[in-house]
Amino acid sequence: MQVMPRTGLEMKITDLEDPDQGIAAGSKVMARYSNLFNSPEIPAKDRIRFALASYNCGPGHVDDARELAREMGLNRNKWFGNVEQALLLLSKREIAKKARYGFCRCEEPVKYVSEIQDRYDHYVQIVPMR
Repeated sequence: MQVMPRTGLEMKITDLEDPDQGIAAGSKVMARYSNLFNSPEIPAKDRIRFALASYNCGPGHVDDARELAREMGLNRNKWFGNVEQALLLLSKREIAKKARYGFCRCEEPVKYVSEIQDRYDHYVQIVPMR
């Protein structure tokens, strides 16, 4: 898992290229981001999607997108068709300048979350559930 050097220092990771340390750091970061969205009004699957997007672009941009979604009359607690659509707008300078965390190359986190969701859906189809 890729972890930025500053985050690695924060988590006391000494070698970000070591797979074991990288996985441990990435897991801690995902747990931290998931906890940021730990609210009864956010469904568990969307909490994970928000955490994944945060892992890619930072939780501040996700918070900006949630606020923008609310302003647009969308559901700020759902990813697909709601917050993901608002996040894409943060790549427009005129909208980003009004956001707390500003501009974001938003296609990247939207694609990231979608690709992980697609992979998960595929695994669910091929792995028998007990």
